[in-house]
Amino acid sequence: MMSLRKLHKYVSLAVSLQLLLWTISGIYFSFNKIEDVRGEQYFKTEEVEEVTTPINIKKVSREFAFNIIEEETLLTPLNMEIIEEAKAGSEYRGRDLPLYKVIAENEEGEEINIYQNPYTGEILAIRSQQWRIWDLMWGLHIMDWNERDNIGNIFLKIFSFIALFTAATGVILFFKRK
Repeated sequence: MMSLRKLHKYVSLAVSLQLLLWTISGIYFSFNKIEDVRGEQYFKTEEVEEVTTPINIKKVSREFAFNIIEEETLLTPLNMEIIEEAKAGSEYRGRDLPLYKVIAENEEGEEINIYQNPYTGEILAIRSQQWRIWDLMWGLHIMDWNERDNIGNIFLKIFSFIALFTAATGVILFFKRK
């Protein structure tokens, strides 16, 4: 029969990679402000008067969409495409489609994606490299590598209990003599 010490040793080895990923991603989260990840630093700081825009049946023009970006952000719009089909794990997941995806540039020349409502021009999301790294870390943290949205998935539940078992047996073995 396998001893508790040997069982703990092999279970710990099996779960250690995920524990390492949880720790690394947790450290990344704690050192990055969520406001920066969401792209809030790209909005101009002056108060913008909120105007209620009626929903159009017709999509706004490229020029109109670009003007909104130039007026409300510190970004320079470069190109635009329309997104009409949902893609698993995308930067715009969870948003109503269609969307305008405007490729813009910040002052450092980094590419930033801006997602806009095509009927009003409202900026719905800003996605940068920092957001993409955060999203990858989030997927590793919650063990949902495709969608990165399911916090209640079976892998996370199983590994959480295995980690708890490993920690508990580690404490028991610490006080138990060989």
